[in-house]
Amino acid sequence: MVQNDDDSWSSDDTMRVLIASDIHLGYLENDAVRGEDSFIAFEEVLSFAVQYDVDLVLLGGDLFDHAKPSPSCMFKCTQAIRKYCFGDKPINVELLSDQLENFSRTVNYEDPNLNISYPILSIHGNHDDPVGQGSVSSLDILSISGLVNYFGKWTDYTQVRISPVLLQKGETKLSLYGLSHLKDQRLARLFAEKKVTFELVEDGNDWFNILVLHQNRADRGPNNYISENVLPNFLDLVVWGHEHDSQVFATKDVKRENESFFVIQPGSTVATSLAAGEALPKHCVLLQLHKKEYIVTPLPLKTVRPFIFKTIVLSEENLGDEGVNENEKVQNFLKDKVYEAIKEAEEIRSGDPKQPTLPLIRLSVFYEHDGQDFNRVRFGQNFNGLIANPNDVLIMKREKKIRDRKERATGDSEDVDIGSAAAEATDVESLLRAYYEAQPQDRRLAVLSVRAVTEAVRDFTLKRDEDIFRRVLDAHKKHCVDFLLESNAETAEEVNERMRLCKESLDAADAERLNTIITAAAKKAEVETKKGAKKGESIVVSSDEEAPPTVTRSRGRGARGGSGRGRGRGRVQPAASPPTPSPPAERRTPRRAAAEKSATKLQTIIASRSLRTRRESSDIEISD
Repeated sequence: MVQNDDDSWSSDDTMRVLIASDIHLGYLENDAVRGEDSFIAFEEVLSFAVQYDVDLVLLGGDLFDHAKPSPSCMFKCTQAIRKYCFGDKPINVELLSDQLENFSRTVNYEDPNLNISYPILSIHGNHDDPVGQGSVSSLDILSISGLVNYFGKWTDYTQVRISPVLLQKGETKLSLYGLSHLKDQRLARLFAEKKVTFELVEDGNDWFNILVLHQNRADRGPNNYISENVLPNFLDLVVWGHEHDSQVFATKDVKRENESFFVIQPGSTVATSLAAGEALPKHCVLLQLHKKEYIVTPLPLKTVRPFIFKTIVLSEENLGDEGVNENEKVQNFLKDKVYEAIKEAEEIRSGDPKQPTLPLIRLSVFYEHDGQDFNRVRFGQNFNGLIANPNDVLIMKREKKIRDRKERATGDSEDVDIGSAAAEATDVESLLRAYYEAQPQDRRLAVLSVRAVTEAVRDFTLKRDEDIFRRVLDAHKKHCVDFLLESNAETAEEVNERMRLCKESLDAADAERLNTIITAAAKKAEVETKKGAKKGESIVVSSDEEAPPTVTRSRGRGARGGSGRGRGRGRVQPAASPPTPSPPAERRTPRRAAAEKSATKLQTIIASRSLRTRRESSDIEISD
């Protein structure tokens, strides 16, 4: 048991909170080697709750790796929570705030139909946020079943008003504020516009104030992270989810007047990317509160798979003279580095029997020229059965040269190094933006908005929204066709100019405005498609010199044909009577006809550009 080192702290007045974040249940669950890693770490976190006899467990988002977890993942999650968190142990923490406002239901440990020993309180992250019909998330399912107390969920994205969960144990009072994940750009704008408010508690000096949120903390570009400076100063402690590198330090303190709050960044419990930050030791945190004083104790996780990350710059290594067999020299040198990393991983093993055996090894290698590059997958086959990730043990990057950067800055170089342009990307969205920006002007997207494409990739990856690309493409196409039909464009040059203006208007729109445009266009396209299918008619459009277009309607069973038979046997088919003249079809003016031709041309351009982009993007290696 972690001691508080203070005899004046009565156990009846001390609240113990176990804090963890970014569990990512279900990450690589179909992988034969790494499939159980996330579940093993989650069980260890919950076992700490029992070991330290905590009053509650606080999760900082991303309990699941996907917004729609598999049945197997939900089963294992439910099984672990029932195993460790259900029981007859009395709960000594009283909930004073409105439960329906905080959790949209009764808190589970006050439900007479449930026996809860260690209640879990959780916000959602970007991986398990609400999606689909009714905006129901995996946490909603756990909440309605009484397994988790889900708070901090938002439906109004124009403003955020955070009401605290008020908990009391003896003389210790905790006001817990939850801010589930929002897009960083939107939340940053809401903070700038003073539209994020925190409801303060009366006699607030008696309360210990904690905020748990799930956002970018590191600076990833303008408005793409949340600065600590925008958070209110009345907070005593901030639990920061989403960042996977564990930054927790043992401390015992009490916040003094005009001091800033202390930040706990638990980090993830499983490595979801082979990056340097993920190789840091993994932790969860034990927080002990006594009135306004607190103790933070890091708890190292012992069942996490060992992970060694190394950066190697070949130009700084003594590989001998360039020339014959240089490729072989580089491979042999890197093989030795991998074996050294395997030995290092063996030395840092915890000895826990549940800890996975095979380590994760990642070498980030910077090479000078093509003669030092080689097939990475074939190289990794040398370590089958020795490491957990033989297929991606290496990531190879061309070493940046000062003259190359100067040439790109002065425009002397005609060839754009896409890999170098995207090397600094911190996530897939940043990589895509860097890729499109690095393209020559004549090969950039002419219709699609880059922001919409990157957001579609994110929704497809995190939310498994398999229809997102079709919806985005159809919405762009519909918006641009309407844009053309409203214009006087007739020639190819005028059409291209209108397309350019349309693209500029999409790029200039902020994220919320762009989403509104795309959503409206998608709905309009869907309505028109349904109307056309319902009418069952097709319009043949002709040029102005030809006869007016005709409308052909599909008929049901029994429609008469030219040689159809009547029902009566031996009955002669009467001669066909002259058809009743139909009202003349709408006359296509030159402007209308040109616009419709432009719409057809636009669809052809979109298809060809999409195909070319797919071919070109296959040359880029995207890593987490």
